[in-house]
Amino acid sequence: MARVLVLREPEDGARTAAILRARGHEPLLLPLQVVRPLVPPLGPEPVGGFVATSAHAAPWLAAHATGAPVLAVGARTAEALRARGISGVIEGPGQAEDLVPLAEALRSRAPLVYAAGRVRLPDLERGLAARGVAVRTLEVYDMADRRPTDEEIDRVLAGGVPDAVLLLSRRQADLFEALSSSRPALRNLGLRALCLSPAVAARLDPSRRAEWGARPTLDSLLARLS
Repeated sequence: MARVLVLREPEDGARTAAILRARGHEPLLLPLQVVRPLVPPLGPEPVGGFVATSAHAAPWLAAHATGAPVLAVGARTAEALRARGISGVIEGPGQAEDLVPLAEALRSRAPLVYAAGRVRLPDLERGLAARGVAVRTLEVYDMADRRPTDEEIDRVLAGGVPDAVLLLSRRQADLFEALSSSRPALRNLGLRALCLSPAVAARLDPSRRAEWGARPTLDSLLARLS
């Protein structure tokens, strides 16, 4: 059993904690971010379909995605959309760039609407532009930084230094390093930094014991705990 520090926002963190417990590990929840919904108007322009690369877009899409297909980046996002009563969900294989050929198949005279986070990688939008797929991006949620209290930090460290920390974005890596500057226990060389990708690992101090999975997925990353 590994004691694993989870830094995701509370809702995602709870789901990750359940997965870790099912695999026999002990999750230590310390959210360093929170989701803030945004409410941009859809506008009167025609819409050929919608694109979602995160389950956090589901609330906004539930209010606007009617009568048009919705491309979901993967199973978790598709599940969140369907749970909100959204029909016509097309489930992608799990990575944003993989949605480009699916979006091409939906090409129509009307552009797609990408229900995006305020902070995001440009891969999907660049890929769509390269294929000539018209898309209108609306930012429907933001991921804001959160500073945990001293009591929260003391609680997750009460059992000693965690065995591992999950780092699923570049921003999480940045926030973890900032937190570690005030908590020497988090700089322990025995703490494994399980990073979603090499790009996330590159944000860490070079002295960190950084690792990543064969694919940029949570399942691939958690396999390294076995």
